[in-house]
Amino acid sequence: MPFNYENFINNSKLEYTKEINGLDEFLTSLGFHYFSSVKLNNKHITFNSISLVVEVTCNLDLLELLAHFNTGRWGSNGKEESPLQHALDILDLQNQYHIDIEELTFFLNDTSIVIKRIYDKSIPSQLNDILKQIAFNYVFLTRGLTQKPYEIFVPIFEDIIENIDANENQLNMVPKSYSEFWGIYLDKDDEASIYDVNKNTYVSGDLEFLSE
Repeated sequence: MPFNYENFINNSKLEYTKEINGLDEFLTSLGFHYFSSVKLNNKHITFNSISLVVEVTCNLDLLELLAHFNTGRWGSNGKEESPLQHALDILDLQNQYHIDIEELTFFLNDTSIVIKRIYDKSIPSQLNDILKQIAFNYVFLTRGLTQKPYEIFVPIFEDIIENIDANENQLNMVPKSYSEFWGIYLDKDDEASIYDVNKNTYVSGDLEFLSE
């Protein structure tokens, strides 16, 4: 059979404009459990998967959110897994191709939290632990409650860290967990700082966020 260029183009268009079954229900479920307005900002499509970029806008300050999260009044569905993981598992089952979260951003009244994927399903499976880490590190993040973070990037990768005061082994490793280095913008600083989660302290170094 001769190659039909027009059919190839049309099939490619269909492949790269995949509709996601159950997407509205997925976003509504997140909005309910996180008391937020949730929207799909973008989606990156391959032949067998879709990666979502999701934005969650919540009318809470960071400390309020952490307090409600710690008491189970926010971001809880009565299960061990996060509402995000539960909703994504349902969404995945409703579609013929793999769906994951590539980036999740919480826009709060006083700060934003940007979480990047580091492995398959890393964001939904680790979201609760990330929030617990932020709560645990809050005093250290704020330099003893003297400053407020207005942007938190979780995590930062080695290709955007320059001259960091860390050993060579750390530099040569792609993050395997969310408990390594974060990028923090504080309200009294002009540039982002690098926060070492394991050591509960800021480290010297130059950090430049790459544009998409």
